[in-house]
Amino acid sequence: MPDTNLNLSRREFSALALAAGASVAFPAQSHSESEKSHAMMTPYQESALIDQIAKGVSYSFRTPILRRPSDYGLEYEDVFFPAMDGVMLDGWFIPREGSDKLIICNHFIGANRYGYAGHLEPWTGNGGFEVNFIEAYKALHEAGFNILTYDLRGHGHSADGAGSITGVGAIEWRDVIGSVRYAKARMPNAKVGLHSLCMGCNSTFIAMEKHPEEFAHIKCMIALQPLSAAPFIERALIDNGVENAVEKFNERYAYYSSFRHTDSNAIARAHAVTVPTMVVQVKDDMTTKPSDAQGIYDKLPNADKKLLWIEGTPVRYEGYRYFSQKPQEMVDWFSGRV
Repeated sequence: MPDTNLNLSRREFSALALAAGASVAFPAQSHSESEKSHAMMTPYQESALIDQIAKGVSYSFRTPILRRPSDYGLEYEDVFFPAMDGVMLDGWFIPREGSDKLIICNHFIGANRYGYAGHLEPWTGNGGFEVNFIEAYKALHEAGFNILTYDLRGHGHSADGAGSITGVGAIEWRDVIGSVRYAKARMPNAKVGLHSLCMGCNSTFIAMEKHPEEFAHIKCMIALQPLSAAPFIERALIDNGVENAVEKFNERYAYYSSFRHTDSNAIARAHAVTVPTMVVQVKDDMTTKPSDAQGIYDKLPNADKKLLWIEGTPVRYEGYRYFSQKPQEMVDWFSGRV
């Protein structure tokens, strides 16, 4: 296999590649070798790194839906509906009797409506813990909200769409509009908020840019760890001595997916997010840089906005389970605006 003794530490490389959706295996490495943080990469090592990361963000992968709302005492209905382009999406509707408030939830790459089985092999590379969204749904339900949550294309039980190719938002934005349309048909007078995560958040930003009329009734959003390609490439490649990194990444990324890194940049679409929005980000996330979340926040045009930093960890996936463990800020944000 490719030699992965790169400028990144073993932990950093694993985080970058696995966050992108790739699987990584490492050869034995001595303690002294692991401390060579500034060693130059060989051309072969550089090519292997670019290839693994580009491939990782080009293809979706499915993980199991391990838990159901009923496991937590919540009544729910299995639902399905078409994305804007007709791809069939599966999800859950969790009703709250007597409430006209609804939160629509999606997920990050490799996850699904339940969350992410990160405590099971082969998905343990991002901290080794489970991400269980249902705990957050329960908190929202207890606060008086109906919940619609769904699998993005190529994830969970939803159809593939473009085979297993993912656009990190560049095609998944059609799923977001499908969910908003389904919710509006089901609860035409509902007050609606959006809870969008990572790829799902990029998808929402792009959908808002392309079809703002579909979101005229949306009251607010939580944007949990949207991701722009530039700081991701900078962290993964430029900081590790790769010259012409953007050009090299785009060439490999287009080879696998037919997309370019600018096709799903969150920061370039933040101006289109006109609803009150709370941006949430692990501040020391090893896969990106704080300037990305800060830049996204700065470009949001609505004065009613908030930037919530999750501190004390470099693990991106801690952000995904943050509201399952500490739901009050999420509940307060939605309760004050929906």
